[in-house]
Amino acid sequence: MSLPNLNRLDAGMASTTRSNILGAALAIVASVGLCWLVIYEFKFVNYLRSVDGSLGVVTGHPVWKTFQDRVLAPYIVKALSFGSLEHYVAAHIFFQLVTVAIAAFLCWRLGRKYGGSDQSALFALTVFVLCFVALLLPPWLYSWDFIDMIVFAVFIDFVLSGRSLLWFVGLFAVATWNRDSADFIALWLIIDALVRYFYQCRQGLAQAALDWRRILSGIACIGVGMVIAELLRRNLLIEEMAPKLYPDNPIVAGHRYNLVLPLNIAFLEHPLLTGSPLIVIAFLTATIWLGAAFARLDPQRHLTLFLLELAMVAALFLFGRFNEPRIFLFLIPFVVTSAVMVWRGKNASAFAGT
Repeated sequence: MSLPNLNRLDAGMASTTRSNILGAALAIVASVGLCWLVIYEFKFVNYLRSVDGSLGVVTGHPVWKTFQDRVLAPYIVKALSFGSLEHYVAAHIFFQLVTVAIAAFLCWRLGRKYGGSDQSALFALTVFVLCFVALLLPPWLYSWDFIDMIVFAVFIDFVLSGRSLLWFVGLFAVATWNRDSADFIALWLIIDALVRYFYQCRQGLAQAALDWRRILSGIACIGVGMVIAELLRRNLLIEEMAPKLYPDNPIVAGHRYNLVLPLNIAFLEHPLLTGSPLIVIAFLTATIWLGAAFARLDPQRHLTLFLLELAMVAALFLFGRFNEPRIFLFLIPFVVTSAVMVWRGKNASAFAGT
């Protein structure tokens, strides 16, 4: 390699390092600010209810049976508390600070890597913070929600950087201990294989072939994830607390999943359409619109992400309670990435027109 090329490489590495340091510093500041906002907005008494929700998984007394297999985050918090339940609250706050900072930095990195500049990175971090704030609604914000944001920020980077199958299987292997949202990683493997095949067929490629390795890997991951979740519930669950705590709750206790579509429709049909219903509608509208615009930029590469996004929204409509906007936190990395790429595309078009 020639000296000029080495100099350019060194300059590029130095620029990336400076950007990462700046991004890490801003992510820490954002995390501290968001943690303060959560405790202020929730009030400490309500914040303790979310902490208790995480602690219940550790003790085998989750609020809902479906929470019992979400062991990764609660047990990390337990490890940070050095096994002392008295220190679990402090450990939970520290865990939130660290995980939100990591999620914020990963969004900064997505903006820098795929937007091409520190300006796009700052834009990505700003979108992350705004989305996080918009989705805050007391009293529920669980420890596994924070890890979900990290998982899907990493997942999107894997997709856009063209990582091999093993990377996705490895990410699923970690994420499945956090929450069954990991199944969407496996679902993407199936969708990606099908979309690639049909795209190649549409282009008239004679050697078009279906990637059965990805499809079978996706199916296997979903199956393994279901087995792990069931084993965790059978071996760790002592008592589901919801029947005692919320006897009038419309959700049926003891079920793996509850179909809550009618409740969500009623929530969105609130006569005033103010407050949280309006926020949920605005967030979902922005998510789908940005995802569609992102997919149009490069359908061959980005369509699978948009289709997965639609599948995630559909699943939330069916099984997630919209009166808890925190369920949408794992969509934030998708919104951030789509916003950065659409913003970059518009800037490039404006520059080309001058």
